[in-house]
Parts: sequence; C-alpha cells; structure tokens
Amino acid sequence: MDESMRHDIALFRYGLIAPLVNGQVEPKAYLNEVGGRVHSIPHQGDKPIAAKTILDWCARYKKGGFDALKPKRRSDRGRSRRLS
Repeated sequence: MDESMRHDIALFRYGLIAPLVNGQVEPKAYLNEVGGRVHSIPHQGDKPIAAKTILDWCARYKKGGFDALKPKRRSDRGRSRRLS
C-alpha cells in the first residue's frame, strides 16, 4: 500500500470522526446512526464499520493526530511470505 492510498484511507476515517472530534453531534446518536452502516472505503470497497471502530479511530486521532489514522504498514514488508 503506497502513501497516497494510506492518506486516502486516513482522510476517509477523519471524515467519519470529524463531527465527534469537533463536538458537532451528540456521540451516542451519531454512533447509532453511522455505526454498522455500509461505507465505501477508498481502495477497499464497501464494508460495514462498527461503532467501536469509530470510537477507536477517535482515540487514535486524539492521541496521534491525522497520521495515527493511516493504516499501519506490514511488519514483514519486503520479506518473503513463503512458509519454510
């Protein structure tokens, strides 16, 4: 996954959590409305996102900023994935 794909996914995640982080909505009502709904995730397709996942993204954003919303790189990146 290249940097632009990671950025697109982080931007999507921020778009979902922005109303919560900015205090624009009541959290419980927002999570009931948005959680579980199918969303079109960039480079990944349509998937449901649980309310717990949205809360996890909020916590990561508050702790580490926008970069914390980017998917992590694989720890075995660049190495053979063949079983030995």
